[in-house]
Amino acid sequence: MANTLRIKRRTSGATGAPDSLQNAELAFNEVDDTLYYGEGTNGAGGTATAPLAIAGPGAFATLTSAQTISGDKTFSGTIVVPTPSAGTHATTKNYVDALVAAVATSFQVASDTGSVTITTGTDTLTIAGGTGLSSTAAVSTDTITLHLDNTTVTAGSYGSASSIPNFTVDAQGRLTAAGTNAVLIDLGTNTNGNYVSSVAAGTGISVSNTGVEGGTFTVTNSGVVSVAGTANQVSVSAANGNVTFSLPDDVTIPNNLTVTGDLLVQGNTTTLNTSTLAVEDKNIVIANGSTTDAAADGAGITIKGATDKTLNWVDATDSWTSSENFDLAAGKTYAIGSSSVLSSTTLGATVVNSSLASVGTITTGTWNGSTISISHGGTGATTAAAARTNLGLTIGTDVQGYDAELAALADLTSAADKLAYFTGSGTASLTDLTSYGRNLIASASAAVARTTLGLGTIAVQNSNSISITGGSVTNLTTFDGVTIDGGTF
Repeated sequence: MANTLRIKRRTSGATGAPDSLQNAELAFNEVDDTLYYGEGTNGAGGTATAPLAIAGPGAFATLTSAQTISGDKTFSGTIVVPTPSAGTHATTKNYVDALVAAVATSFQVASDTGSVTITTGTDTLTIAGGTGLSSTAAVSTDTITLHLDNTTVTAGSYGSASSIPNFTVDAQGRLTAAGTNAVLIDLGTNTNGNYVSSVAAGTGISVSNTGVEGGTFTVTNSGVVSVAGTANQVSVSAANGNVTFSLPDDVTIPNNLTVTGDLLVQGNTTTLNTSTLAVEDKNIVIANGSTTDAAADGAGITIKGATDKTLNWVDATDSWTSSENFDLAAGKTYAIGSSSVLSSTTLGATVVNSSLASVGTITTGTWNGSTISISHGGTGATTAAAARTNLGLTIGTDVQGYDAELAALADLTSAADKLAYFTGSGTASLTDLTSYGRNLIASASAAVARTTLGLGTIAVQNSNSISITGGSVTNLTTFDGVTIDGGTF
């Protein structure tokens, strides 16, 4: 069977050379039909400095197919160009000269009184009179400038606050005359509608300079000058000829205020800045209007200080709750149902039961007790060894004695796919142990282990004596230094 040698290639995708080639390595890109050669050996590992296009219609001109060739080209010898024609649009000098020669040197344009002829020369442009246009020529730059002829109208601004502009326009839309007309208005004879000829004064008002055209009217209040209120007592405001008296937002009464009827305060807070509050009522009602205990929750008294001191009704506990201590006067007791239950030195005689969960440290007296049995939560023993025996915890018999290695293993946190191992004397750690690793460890023989590793019989052959008895070798790139398949890029 014949051998096949294949160079590096690309059949689809991007055009252009491979990112890198080895020195003298070939590669062909079928996308742009270009053959590349690895030139130079300055790159890492002998990689060529730059791939060089050496052949193929993608890099060189073809004889028949259409191509786009960019960049400057120098040719020697005679270049044969087909006869130019309008159909081919050949950009040759002969073709361009033929088109330029057909341009007329004179043409007609419309003027004010018909039409005139404009004749072009080498550096001049002749314009017949009557067009309203003139021209100048600059030989050095081959330019001709057309000018609009001046009219008889004087340049300037027309019209003002006392005059209006007056213009004359010809059939071509040009100004032929311009001027102004003065604006004069006689209010007595040349007006439409109503106007005021004079202003009359009223009661308490005087008017000066009445009836004078262009004069300034002065209106003077000769009666009441202003209406003022008193700060924090009476406010005064005026709008649309009305004067309104009212109380300000904050009212201050400098003297006594007597209210003979009921006093109703509808605000959220009532503040009394007084040193003594005297109330004749024998009962003060708080949370008035509440019909349930829950509605009265939080009602009580708050005393301001560094912190609030409160005595409130708390519905959740159905009791009065104080934020502070109660300190009874000497000789007074705390009573429930008229029975004294606590004084400063004695617990009342009516207190016969207790639900104390703990007591403080007993520093005096004698503790009398016996060994507490296991059934009552004790050990039934008076020594540690006897206690361990009674509880079934005899060291060496019932439980393992302390061991540093066992303690190190006990300190580890077990997890899936983890294996414990010792890192030193009395220290341990965990390492990963996957299912693949467990299967490899569980292999009963080397042959089973090779199967787990995916190794064939070639794995047991020496490198200097390998026998291949069948099958085929694919994707082999080198054999005794000869490149067989360059692959793709």
